[in-house]
Amino acid sequence: MPPSITTVTGNFGRLWGRGHEILEPHYRRILSVAGTGATSFLQNLVTSDLRSAPNPPRPEKKGTIRPGIPRHMQPETDPDVQFTDQLRATCFLDNKGRIVTDSLLWKLNEEQYYVEVSNDTVHELLEHMKLFKMRRTKVEITDRTEDMAAAVIYGTLNSQGTPDGFLAGLDPRHPSLGMRVLQLPGDQSPRHITVQQFSDALAKSTFPSMPGNYELVRRLAGVAEGSELKGLVALESNQEHLNAVSFDKGCYLGQELTARVHHTGVLRKRIMPLMLLDPHTDVPSPWRVAANLQEGRERSKFTPEELQYLPTRLPRLSVLTAGNLVAIATGSIEPSTDAVDEKAAMELKVALERSRQRVKEIEEDCTAGAKLVDTATDKTIGKIISPPVKGTNVVLALMRLEAVGLLEGGQWSHTNKIRIGDREYRYLPYLPLWWPELDATTGKAAEETEDDIEVTEVVESSESGIRMPRIEIERIPAEEDVTVR
Repeated sequence: MPPSITTVTGNFGRLWGRGHEILEPHYRRILSVAGTGATSFLQNLVTSDLRSAPNPPRPEKKGTIRPGIPRHMQPETDPDVQFTDQLRATCFLDNKGRIVTDSLLWKLNEEQYYVEVSNDTVHELLEHMKLFKMRRTKVEITDRTEDMAAAVIYGTLNSQGTPDGFLAGLDPRHPSLGMRVLQLPGDQSPRHITVQQFSDALAKSTFPSMPGNYELVRRLAGVAEGSELKGLVALESNQEHLNAVSFDKGCYLGQELTARVHHTGVLRKRIMPLMLLDPHTDVPSPWRVAANLQEGRERSKFTPEELQYLPTRLPRLSVLTAGNLVAIATGSIEPSTDAVDEKAAMELKVALERSRQRVKEIEEDCTAGAKLVDTATDKTIGKIISPPVKGTNVVLALMRLEAVGLLEGGQWSHTNKIRIGDREYRYLPYLPLWWPELDATTGKAAEETEDDIEVTEVVESSESGIRMPRIEIERIPAEEDVTVR
């Protein structure tokens, strides 16, 4: 039976530049779950509902004005983006409801699934699944990494035309993470080609090789993976917003804690991306505006009508925009023209050297588990979950929501400073495009007042000819569009 396709009309933001990356075995592993009862076996262990089609990612509101593009050049309609039911995000929980690992789950048929998982949690997941495999269960769990491979392709919103021997689909968490590709083993492909042949073909196209990009892209997108999530509650790591959790399915391992957090209480911590700067750096204007609006909210300066039209409590950035800001802040972008005189050239050299030294300090300080301490109160407001990629200043941190102004009673200021180890930093929290508006009293998704997502009827995929990828890449803001001093 061919896969079903769900089409979503909406704006998913600026995409990373065109390219591809083979996710090597030292980074991603592929497990096979095969045999009679494979669906029932996994249904009892994962947070998503395998009995129903996965929900598509949440786009921005229809008709969103895209920054950096003149109004007369704004697209008349948002693109149609297609998601396949063969690929879904999910998590495996322990019996206390804590995350063992996240994964991407590929479905070939009711008796064959492939679990794509981080290398640093693959052994825990293998032991976890085998622990719950009953003696009479006719399911085989094996590591197929040696004769399979995973890849990601950037810069497209169309996964049609996949060659024989591969499964493909836009990342079910959010399209900004790229199109995922899975190579099937030779015994399941009539026209098997090697991963290297596939990579070589892509490299000769308009999708050149971009090794190492994925680690940066997922940090810019605010998505933690593998051991970074181990021991956390699913909602703390935003798994419900990444379409990895179903609250409508029946019982599964770890469900009780997940359901209790969802239906009762207040969620006070979430994983979110932060950019770290020198403590004397003047922050970009979007964060100053956000801080002023947060102060106005706290002091009740706005009427209920005005509150309906205020932007989010923190800047909302696409992957590409966030990446551009990181490049500027770390000195990765230099002027394209010569300095006007020797004094200016020396000032530029000193500024670049200072930026690069700060990046080295960030790499040294921001190890996994490092605490973020507010210098004004001397209280811990978060901890590092994902250290920065070498040469960058963006990390993922498990933050207290009141510390960034996302819960009532808390407020983020553009003058705030934190201490990591013995050094001080400014920090710029931001919201990925896939975050919903949060309720400031609960830390959970606010109730939507209108349906901003247009989903067409689910249809069977076409077996007709190969279609060229549809590209949706917006302009990178020029250096002068960003205030960094």
